[in-house]
Amino acid sequence: MIPTHRDRPAVDPALWADFLKGSRLACARLISLVENEPRSVPEVRDLLIPRRKGGIRIGVTGPPGVGKSTVTASLARLALKDGRAVGVIAVDPSSPFTGGAFLGDRVRMQNLLDDDRVFIRSMASRDGRGGLSPATPTAADVLDAFGLERIFIETVGVGQTELDVLNCVDLVVLVLQPATGDVIQALKAGIIEIADLFLINKADLPGAESLLDSLHFLFEISAARDGAAAPPVLVASALKNEGMEPVHAELERRIAGLAASGRLAEKRRLRLEHEIRESIRECLWERFAALAGGGRDIPALAAELAGSGRSPYPVIREICSSIILDKRKEASSREKRGQKRLGRKVPKS
Repeated sequence: MIPTHRDRPAVDPALWADFLKGSRLACARLISLVENEPRSVPEVRDLLIPRRKGGIRIGVTGPPGVGKSTVTASLARLALKDGRAVGVIAVDPSSPFTGGAFLGDRVRMQNLLDDDRVFIRSMASRDGRGGLSPATPTAADVLDAFGLERIFIETVGVGQTELDVLNCVDLVVLVLQPATGDVIQALKAGIIEIADLFLINKADLPGAESLLDSLHFLFEISAARDGAAAPPVLVASALKNEGMEPVHAELERRIAGLAASGRLAEKRRLRLEHEIRESIRECLWERFAALAGGGRDIPALAAELAGSGRSPYPVIREICSSIILDKRKEASSREKRGQKRLGRKVPKS
């Protein structure tokens, strides 16, 4: 929803002042605000957007258990070695029953916590369905405005259609591991198509070479069909800290290439376009729900239709038509009241 100014919870001026002074506590509290008070997001974004510094956002995604947290921690250390300030947002799944989450990813990043150039935030996925929390994009804006130059966003272990990360980052690293069955078959129609860089982690396990060959074969077919350049495929063992320097170097090379070609600006424009569409959709839904509140109850309507064998679309058209008519009547009534205030004769309808 896009609330009016009267609807919005105010951002505490003292909190904002502390954030601008570089307070890590204020940064954490600002992220908590957008997590716990979604209606505060427009106001927070209004404050943040003019102060963003262009930090690069890197998504680290892949199936559960492939070592995403270890990979993220290793890449963060290498970015620190380059002298960059680093942010990490690690998203863990929420229980569909209690809503709680065990924020365990942070445990695997303990060796980063002593460096004050790193800011790590664990987040529960809450109502997110695409591997992220709904608050993740705004949390990334907070870290960007805080001056962090590399922002790693580690998703929940995702499947082939959970692609929210694509609309949140500048680059996507897809982490796979050998010896997990037919990974290509499982992922070929979805997330495998959005990655900018593939990393086969746990390279010491049997089957790493076979997975590498399978990926290369897949990309050869795609290139022959679409003419697209194959993304790089690298092999490493993040836990043993082997092979991660080439991964970091390739990421930095691709970041420089995106900036030089103008594709980085285009990706960010597309991200903004997605945000506008989603915000309008949410706003319209909430307005529809408010207008339809006095009419039929949707769960009751669904229960009625479920046992009838009737299509829901005639009823949907009826509800939408009645709301459009109500809005027209409301607009006409406002116009008549305005004419009366001006002393004009109002024709009878």
